[in-house]
Amino acid sequence: MPETVNNLRDIYGYGYANIFNDVTDTVSKLHISKSQMEVLQYLFVHNQATPSEITEALNTTKSSTTHTLKKLSNKNLISFKMNELTNDRRSKLVTLNPNAKKLLVEFLSNIKDSIYEDIKDITADELAELHKATEIILKYTDGGKMNETYPEI
Repeated sequence: MPETVNNLRDIYGYGYANIFNDVTDTVSKLHISKSQMEVLQYLFVHNQATPSEITEALNTTKSSTTHTLKKLSNKNLISFKMNELTNDRRSKLVTLNPNAKKLLVEFLSNIKDSIYEDIKDITADELAELHKATEIILKYTDGGKMNETYPEI
């Protein structure tokens, strides 16, 4: 059952930043916008990225990404470090701070709890069918490909 729940968590969670707004009060307390949550999710899955990679992946503008990253940095949720993969000292990598990781783990745990509640009464046969279905969904859903799913929590 944990594998199926993890699959459903990935289906429910990836790319749907607004779902997190309903899951916890932390979002409200930190005033995290949908675009900020999308950046946090992207970094949670990919560990680090350049601002340009984030801009491209989230299909937004460079100025919007810069603004979002500045807001997240001011909230102590992300950090910038030198990109050692290039010779350009201006190139930076964006990474999550421990506060952001904790926040995202809380979100994902709350989503998993909600999914467990939703499927607690299904039979073993239904669970097996649901697991097969989640594998199919993950195979064909943007962001649900196996190399893009959330790290195990």
